[in-house]
Amino acid sequence: MSAGAKDKLTLIPLGGLGERGKNMLLLETERDIMVIDCGLMIPEEELLGIDFVIPDMSYLLENREKVRGVVLTHGHEGHIGALPYLLRELNVPVYGTPMTQGIASTRLRHAGVGGAHLRSVNPGEVFGLGSFKVELVTVSHTLPGAVAVVVSTPCGRVVHTGDFHFDQTPPNGNFTDIHRLAELGREGVLLLLSDSTNAEVAGFSPSEREPLGAIRNILRGAQGRVIMVGYGASLYRLEQVVAAASEFGRRTCVAWPEGLELLELARRVGHLHFPPEAMFDPAREKLPHQEQVIIVPNFESLEPIAGVRGNGRDTVAVQAGDAVVLVAPPGPGSEKLVARNIDTLFKVGAEVFPELTSWRYSFGHASREELKLMLNLVRPRFFVPVHGEFRQLVWHARTARQVGIAAENTFVIENGTSVEFTAEKARVANRITAGKVLVDGLGVGDVGNIVLRDRKQLSQDGILIVVVTMDKQKGQVVAGPDIVSRGFVYVREAEELLEEAKDRVRQALEKCETAHATEWSTIKSQVRDTLGKFLFERTRRRPMILPIIMEV
Repeated sequence: MSAGAKDKLTLIPLGGLGERGKNMLLLETERDIMVIDCGLMIPEEELLGIDFVIPDMSYLLENREKVRGVVLTHGHEGHIGALPYLLRELNVPVYGTPMTQGIASTRLRHAGVGGAHLRSVNPGEVFGLGSFKVELVTVSHTLPGAVAVVVSTPCGRVVHTGDFHFDQTPPNGNFTDIHRLAELGREGVLLLLSDSTNAEVAGFSPSEREPLGAIRNILRGAQGRVIMVGYGASLYRLEQVVAAASEFGRRTCVAWPEGLELLELARRVGHLHFPPEAMFDPAREKLPHQEQVIIVPNFESLEPIAGVRGNGRDTVAVQAGDAVVLVAPPGPGSEKLVARNIDTLFKVGAEVFPELTSWRYSFGHASREELKLMLNLVRPRFFVPVHGEFRQLVWHARTARQVGIAAENTFVIENGTSVEFTAEKARVANRITAGKVLVDGLGVGDVGNIVLRDRKQLSQDGILIVVVTMDKQKGQVVAGPDIVSRGFVYVREAEELLEEAKDRVRQALEKCETAHATEWSTIKSQVRDTLGKFLFERTRRRPMILPIIMEV
């Protein structure tokens, strides 16, 4: 595709740069926009009560007439989880491999989104999106159906690696297609966008086959049930457990519905291979403990399993004699939770095997030597590291310089920073709106900084509700004040403090009456300020104070 003198390509990241997850990136020409991935992110601890985070898609919606479609690299939530929120507003076609489309279809069905135009494309096929020509290239990852996205534009060719690594012994032969990548490099690549998740890690990432020996050893020695924990990311490892369990006369139960649905989908489209009789349903069949393997998805599942507290999900009660195998290291920020739950597992008499946690968390992502290999195969004119926290983007940029990519041709950018390309040049351009949209229950974007600040205050010092009944015409107190404490002090042990607090409220109300203040907002403010100062002096705590005035 030859470039004209005025042809321009703009790269606009809406998510996935400077963070883990929430991946979403736009390629824009004068007439067309295409989207690569549409993911969500698990909220950080300070986002109290938030279910997950999605990209701010306002730029996309403002330019809806130019949007030609979405291309998905693979089916992890960080890459497809925000699709329901986009397609409710903008029902454009969505392209991906059969496995990815199967996962996306399930995700949309659970979200109640119908009528989506999901189009399955096999690697090697080329399809058009306006002025873009798109090809998918197979890459190795922890989920079948993962691809790199190759986009031919009026300015040149763009290669987006998606999540990848170079697994030389991948399960089911899903090699990264080195030959096609090298061919693209020889033909010429304008821009490479490459996964940075493991850019801090030297060497090569291990093969997905590597844990199989340890899994077999644990199954060989186990006397009771074996409970495998940590399958949120690697579907191949799940298949390995099913196969290894069969070798030792055991059958497997996948104890969460989404995992079972995902496993059946992968088997149906031909990525995984295991006989149906290798599985069992404990609601229908009662097997001796020594014939059972139970799979649960992630480390969060350890909490209800260990009996610390339930949360409404399907749970498995761990018993003395069970072997609990942790097959992946804790996710960032969850190390303390996992450690506490391991203690609880030991208390109930279970045996915990942490051997497999020695492998890196980002198992299916390219480490530094593999990133160099990708750069050398593709040989791009320009390079933008993507998919990673900011330090990982910086590490990846340094790696690119080591293999000869000029510093002035490498752009370490943040979400919302657009970069304009021609066939010969590139420059950082305008800032685009690209923030975080918080999803809390059915609410999308209705929780902001003020609500989060209130939640934080409530979680730290609690709330004090002051109820007063007043005659508005006379400005006199008819009843009260009554004080309700939640999360601040235990009422039965703080009766003296609360009585003093009531006296301070009465004094504040008398002051308002003397000053002939009749506006409820003025009275509430006076009560809040007076009581807040008193409570801080007595307790060094700052509870949220909520005055309520009942009018008669």
